[in-house]
Amino acid sequence: MRCLLATLSCVVSFPALAQMSVTTFGATDAVLCYQNAADDFSRDSTPCDQALRTALTGDDRKKTFVNRGIIRNREGRLGDAIEDFDAALALDGGLAEAFLNRGNSHYLGGRYGEAVADYEESLRLGVRKPWAAWYNIGLAKDALNDKEGARAAYQKALEINPDFFQARQKLDGR
Repeated sequence: MRCLLATLSCVVSFPALAQMSVTTFGATDAVLCYQNAADDFSRDSTPCDQALRTALTGDDRKKTFVNRGIIRNREGRLGDAIEDFDAALALDGGLAEAFLNRGNSHYLGGRYGEAVADYEESLRLGVRKPWAAWYNIGLAKDALNDKEGARAAYQKALEINPDFFQARQKLDGR
């Protein structure tokens, strides 16, 4: 049964992608936006919208774009999410978390090769949780029917973080 990405049931049916919100300081709406992005069940981007209408510092602005993009991915608004990640990258082309989360947008949209490229770029830039990027690479390679590449990616995630349950589950299920 096929479902539309815009529906909640479809977003929930995808494997759990690792995402990374980025901490903001200062503006209250930006902090609320971060908290909503960090909450796996929140779909409220209103504080993000409000924060972006204010005079945020450059650092909080780029992070708020990333956080709103995470929420938009959850809502199935993949094009809007990509616009947010691109806006963050326009402010800071070295923001690894923007690449990781934009990779999630590509993955959710079925563009697995683009997802892998973004995940790999996040690793090159020193993403804070590299095991998350490796896990997501594994998911994308699974979707591309590259079972050997997927297994290698899950193993790499576990080498970095031996307690990473999702990667262990993927390997044990093979």
